[in-house]
Amino acid sequence: MEPLLSLFAQRGRAIAWDTPGYGQSDPLPAPGVGLAPYVEALHRFIGILKLDRPVIYGSATGAQIAIEYGKAYPRHTRGLLLENVAWFYDDEREAMMEPYFPDLTPRADGSHFAETWHMVNQLYRYFPWYDTSPETLVNSAAVPVDVLHKTALDYLRAGPDYDLAYRAAFINERPEQLQPLRVPTRILRWRDSLLKKYSDRLDAAELPVSIEMRFADSGLEARFDGLDTALGELLGGASCRHTGTNYRKN
Repeated sequence: MEPLLSLFAQRGRAIAWDTPGYGQSDPLPAPGVGLAPYVEALHRFIGILKLDRPVIYGSATGAQIAIEYGKAYPRHTRGLLLENVAWFYDDEREAMMEPYFPDLTPRADGSHFAETWHMVNQLYRYFPWYDTSPETLVNSAAVPVDVLHKTALDYLRAGPDYDLAYRAAFINERPEQLQPLRVPTRILRWRDSLLKKYSDRLDAAELPVSIEMRFADSGLEARFDGLDTALGELLGGASCRHTGTNYRKN
């Protein structure tokens, strides 16, 4: 997230919020079921810092939390900037839920370490990660070992309940959850995204006029240009980047 923070900071104050129970943040005392507890935690965070209607960025699980926040507290955000928003069909979701979230409870033989590494080693290449058939291969490039190591540590740090927010987000990944959204929203998908296939489905969904789907070509520059352009629209400003934009509205 650090490169994204640097990008967003060109326009003003950029703050990274760890979802409770992830990163360096303590878990919620009573996480409950669904995304609502995380939405309330985000609302308290925004209130304590006295943020004035911030634009909220979210990717994957973070995007689903942002969507629910925008519905619950529309007067407290000026817009949502989202990536990796998917539409999973019910049968796909049902088939994915259990194998996608293996039990990482610490075990005396240390096998949970090997299981975490196995998952992370495929996480950046296949979606869903456990299916290594040719049609699920999204990224054929080698992922740096230090990235895999940091990702594995994030899973282990989150502990056996690492799947709480992720499962809730999976259940939320459907267009019905987007339809009540009224705050200005930009959803960016880029050609290299692991979830592009599932994001593209939203083009056929009946979405409110507040939501605009955007497309970025391959490469980090194109993605960052698309994000910066969309953020500028939500903030009412011009682009801060001058590398040439490679996005189009789909």
